[in-house]
Amino acid sequence: MKKTCLAAILIFCLTGCYTPLNNSGVATTKSWLEVYGKKTDFDGKQYDSCYQFNLHFWPQEAAEQLNLQESCISSCCWRSDKEEVVLDFNKNFDANLAYYGRARKYSPAQITLKVSHSNFVNTTKVTVSPRGSISSKGLVKLTYEEVENPARLAQIEESARRLQARRNAYLIELAQNQEADTLPEEETPPVKKKTTKRKSTKQLAQTASSPAQQAEALVHRQAGAKIDAYFYRMDKNYKKQGALFLLSDRILHPHQTETDGVWSVSCQARARTGLTTDTLKASTFSCGLWTVDLNKNTVTPEDKRAQMIWEE
Repeated sequence: MKKTCLAAILIFCLTGCYTPLNNSGVATTKSWLEVYGKKTDFDGKQYDSCYQFNLHFWPQEAAEQLNLQESCISSCCWRSDKEEVVLDFNKNFDANLAYYGRARKYSPAQITLKVSHSNFVNTTKVTVSPRGSISSKGLVKLTYEEVENPARLAQIEESARRLQARRNAYLIELAQNQEADTLPEEETPPVKKKTTKRKSTKQLAQTASSPAQQAEALVHRQAGAKIDAYFYRMDKNYKKQGALFLLSDRILHPHQTETDGVWSVSCQARARTGLTTDTLKASTFSCGLWTVDLNKNTVTPEDKRAQMIWEE
């Protein structure tokens, strides 16, 4: 009678607590934990498996703080190499705050997932800390605070004002030279000199444009469409979650590097996000850090986000 009761209890636990077998024939304790491969010994007992977390995030930008491959989200990880995974959402907080002047601070800051396997019930288990931070459907829902560095924001704003002043001076000078080229025929120099003047004006138009402006323009031409597509996809993802994403403007900040003719251009966009129009919050989103080589006329991604935008 005791054996019958124990067997019944065991069957109840197996059917009530564990998910159906997946493709590798291994049950898991969470629907968002997948096992894509396993290794067994001579007795057929599993000693290793390749697991993957099928997670999604709210807000979605939180996922950009993670290395999805190393976190076993975009590819599976062998348990023998990594039994524990730490999702650190504030890993880049200090660096982003110092560079961009504002950054998001997420809570919980970290989520720890530990994977183990029981050969007795042929089940792979995952424990989550803090408990309840991941829903039964694999949703990681975070709260965040938008933190600002006033000194850095003032520095960025001053840099933008200086850049705008240089741009205005260039446009005035260019307009004056174009006006000089359109003098009445009787006032124009001889044909030979006129040709020379037209050439010098063209050269002026090329050189009067500051290197910072040229770097911005090159990012717009070569990466602008990909950046727009990135925010278009972000808008669609927000709509799928029943939320709003209202993009306002995109700002480029060029910084000269130690290499002559090479610039580092950071891209930021301002937007308002929220679940309803009454709960919209102003946020700043990074659209990557880009390396611009004016000598070679090329734009290449410099950080992880720019690389993601460039490849998609």
